[in-house]
Amino acid sequence: MPGYTRTEQLEQEIIARIADGTFKPGDKLMSESELSERYQVSRGTVRRALEGLKRRRLIETRAGAGSYVAFHGRDLEGADGWTTASVRSGVPTTTRLLSCDLVDRPDALADEPQAADMFYRIVRCRLFRSMPISHETSYLPATRAMREVMEHGLVRGSVSGTMRAAGMTPAGGVVDIAAEALGEAAGAALGKPAETVFLLSERRSYAADGSLVEYVRSYLDPSHFTMHIAIGGQ
Repeated sequence: MPGYTRTEQLEQEIIARIADGTFKPGDKLMSESELSERYQVSRGTVRRALEGLKRRRLIETRAGAGSYVAFHGRDLEGADGWTTASVRSGVPTTTRLLSCDLVDRPDALADEPQAADMFYRIVRCRLFRSMPISHETSYLPATRAMREVMEHGLVRGSVSGTMRAAGMTPAGGVVDIAAEALGEAAGAALGKPAETVFLLSERRSYAADGSLVEYVRSYLDPSHFTMHIAIGGQ
């Protein structure tokens, strides 16, 4: 590639392989030494190319495990929901509904001033290539509109679609990330020991009037999920 440095050439080569599906989301890349040998470049060139791909959010590096193709920088907890986001990004994720029931307001929402007294609790697992990678519990306020929609169950199996049908449109929210042991229920659903530590994402979404429209607790497999924080609009 005329005008490109060796580092840029290697970056573009790997980007092309991601674009054409040779390297798929979740795939592990060759080691630095293998990339160096295959493309006939120095280890330093390989390292700089991988750093460039990380800045583009096309790969992620896991300590002691190597570099993996990322989910193309897509936010799978975005406002349009997991299913739409995963289709858009080309990630073959599927959903398994575990339960759906009407419960009292969860203790975690005791201090929410505009929260409903009753909530629909929807428990699901996400699977990547048939392997469970997350356990999610969504709480939807059991408003009159939501009760009317839920008489027929989730709309096309989608929480976000059900929220839209009930007129619950998120205008903003907050997300807290921690690390926590799965516990018995999530561990059993994911096929992991209860003491296994996963990322725990707690998200609260609010309507324009400040009312809570969704509360979600998600246990995320750290081998498939990373956290990206943008500062200053970047």
